[in-house]
Amino acid sequence: MKRAIAAVVLLGLAGAAAVALAPFQTHVAMRRLALRRGGARIVAAGPLLAYELNGCRAGAPCRCVALVHGLGDTGMTWDKTMLGEGGAPVPPEGFLILAVNLPGVEGSPAAADYGIRAQARILRTALETRCPEWTVAGNSLGGWIAGWLAVDWPEGVRRLVLVNAAGLTDPSGLALEAARTLSAPTVAAMKDFNARAYAKPRPVPERAWAPAVVAIRARPTLAIFSALKLEDVLDARLKDVKADTTILWGTADGILPGGFAERFRKGLRGSRLVRLPACGHLPQQECPASVSKELFGD
Repeated sequence: MKRAIAAVVLLGLAGAAAVALAPFQTHVAMRRLALRRGGARIVAAGPLLAYELNGCRAGAPCRCVALVHGLGDTGMTWDKTMLGEGGAPVPPEGFLILAVNLPGVEGSPAAADYGIRAQARILRTALETRCPEWTVAGNSLGGWIAGWLAVDWPEGVRRLVLVNAAGLTDPSGLALEAARTLSAPTVAAMKDFNARAYAKPRPVPERAWAPAVVAIRARPTLAIFSALKLEDVLDARLKDVKADTTILWGTADGILPGGFAERFRKGLRGSRLVRLPACGHLPQQECPASVSKELFGD
C-alpha cells in the first residue's frame, strides 16, 4: 500500500513538474488525451487528417458535421464542442463529427496553393470521402474557407455556421493586421493578440509563450497570408450561398471588426445572426455551449 501511495505521489509530482517546465506542451498533450478518452481519433479524410468523433450506427440516420479552424490554429480548437466541456452538451448519437486539420497543419500534407478558395476545394475533397451532405462550421479564416465551400459545393453543404468568420473586405485593416500577426508571430504580438481575442483572457504562464509561437510558425501561416487575394473575398458571392446559414458572433472580438456580423447577415439571404455577448473571437473555446446548441440542437 505504501509503495502504491508513493507511486501516485511521484506521478503527481512528475505531472506538476511537467506543467511547470513545459506548460504549453503539457497543455496540448492533455487536450489530445482528453479527445482520445472522449472517443475521438485521428483519421485520414481524403487528403487531410481530422479528429473524428463517430456516433453513427450502421443502418441508422447519420448527420455529418465538419469543423474548420482558423489561421494559426488546429482542429483541436473544437475539443470542447466535441467533448461537451465548458457547459457544452455532449454531441448526441447520430452525428459524425470531423474537426479537420487544414493543409500543412498537424500532419495534413502541404498544399501547392494556399489560396482560400483552393483550400476550400481541398476541404471538399476530404469531406466527399465520408458523407454526401454536411453541416459545416468555420471559425475566423475557417469560416472564410467554409463560405467558399458553400458557394462551390451547394449540394454538399446543407447548413453553414459562421463563427466569427473572416472573408469580407475590411477598410479598417483590422483583419489584415491580425493575419499579418499570425503570419510571423512574436511573443509580444501574441500576448496582445490573446488579450484582444477573448472576452476574459486567461492567464498564460510565461514559459508557454515561446513554444506556442514556435508551434504557430511551424504551420503554414505565412504561406496562407502570402496567398490572400482580393478576388477571394466573399462580399459579392454571399448571394450565391444556398445553405441554411447561422452567423455566431462573439461581440467581445477584438480581432475582426464587429460590423462583419451584420454584413454577413445582410448578404446571406435568410440567415440568422446570433450574438454572443460573453464571447470573443473563439466562441468554440470561450462559449462552447452556444456553439454546440447551434450544431447539434434540433
